[in-house]
Amino acid sequence: MSNIHQFTPKDLILETAANWISAIDRGLNKVEKEQFKLWMLQSNAHQDAVYELAKLWDELSVLNELSTLFPHKNNTEEKSKWVFSYGIAASLFAALMICSYLLVNLETGYNQALAKVNYTKIYKTKVGEQATYVLPDGTIVQLNTNSLLEVAYSKGRRQLLLSRGEGRFNVAKDATRPFSVMAGDKSFTALGTVFNVQRNTSSHLELVVTEGKVMITDPSVAVDANDFKAYQLADNSTQKIRKINANIVLSGEKAIIEKSVTAPIKRLSADDVQRDLAWQNGMLIFNGEQLSDALNEVSRYTATRFELSSAELANIKVAGVFKAGDVAGLLESLKTNFSIDHERLGEHVVSLKRQTKS
Repeated sequence: MSNIHQFTPKDLILETAANWISAIDRGLNKVEKEQFKLWMLQSNAHQDAVYELAKLWDELSVLNELSTLFPHKNNTEEKSKWVFSYGIAASLFAALMICSYLLVNLETGYNQALAKVNYTKIYKTKVGEQATYVLPDGTIVQLNTNSLLEVAYSKGRRQLLLSRGEGRFNVAKDATRPFSVMAGDKSFTALGTVFNVQRNTSSHLELVVTEGKVMITDPSVAVDANDFKAYQLADNSTQKIRKINANIVLSGEKAIIEKSVTAPIKRLSADDVQRDLAWQNGMLIFNGEQLSDALNEVSRYTATRFELSSAELANIKVAGVFKAGDVAGLLESLKTNFSIDHERLGEHVVSLKRQTKS
């Protein structure tokens, strides 16, 4: 039908808007300006998302560029339409009080102090659920199943607490405010832009860095803006890094913390990275893991629990690609490839055993 319109999820609009804001901050070329104009003209929601994020960005140049590209955006009629049509901004950007304050001050120009406003919020996902959020500074957070994240921004610090679960953090640049994620008994401070933290227990953590650098420290180590700038140029041989017993993890590397001790940092292949971060696409990839470990990973995404009939069964090496939470597909694969039968002992318990020979 010709009157059907494409629907774009609001989270995707916000993510795209954040990417455009970052691009404007570094400077758009002629082609990018035309692409940006076309995207903005596609929907009022696109425009609303960009202006909301722009006013929470740290650079005056962003609003100046927007003012040049769209000189009539600031009129009163548009502001009135914006505040009523874009209700999602209330929950994503420090509630209606901040949004109202931004609107009142729009005509007088961008106030950089707004980007430093205190911001606290709790984000969480249920078992089997994944969600993406855009924080006020443009940082994009993707939470995995059964995760709980507390965010606390202040004038000089961006502090997050991952109480459980796993998250991917695409960090917006801000040299004046370090970005740190505390998980268990470690703190991960962003010296680059993109990293993944998985919290299994308070003393068993995993970090994968896909862009830039991340510094691992004890939570008691305070990193201010001056330290942050120095650490960005540091590596693991730097005296300052060794003095605070920290580790610098680079893009393409993985750190595993067990019993509060950081094991030697591993360099990952492209396949390793894809396997570790497959959850971000809703998939699970196994490549030689023991069946018991694979089932523990599957259980993170569902209420189903598995009981194995023997240690021999638990130690079977498995490989394959599965949709997260697809228990039926997993059980069928185990039966077909390993002759493993299953029996449901209750609504959420599955017993696994070898097929008996007839």
